[in-house]
Amino acid sequence: MTAYKETRTFTHTEYGMTFTADAYTTDGGRVWRWAENNAVCPLDACRDYGIPCDVAAQGAARAAELDDFIKAYRQREAEATPADMAERVASARAAHGPGIVVVDVLTGRKFIT
Repeated sequence: MTAYKETRTFTHTEYGMTFTADAYTTDGGRVWRWAENNAVCPLDACRDYGIPCDVAAQGAARAAELDDFIKAYRQREAEATPADMAERVASARAAHGPGIVVVDVLTGRKFIT
């Protein structure tokens, strides 16, 4: 059985500009996801765009999605090769200059540019 999917277009006006985004729900409007990338809409976006979500359900879905992302990120970082790290050090050096300690706040990994 295919889940019911409702897609709607929402708008938000700020600073004299109007922004438009499509979002969808598959649970009758409790939780909404952006149609463009399937990510759970943040609560502030729901408020700003007038997306009629269930605040508790939306917040829980967003938190679960972020937890899953961080877990996957940490796993990928644990498997990083020396070449991966060399590229990150070079990028950080270009951005911050040489001799700077950079800390990945999600993994705690530190390196010097």
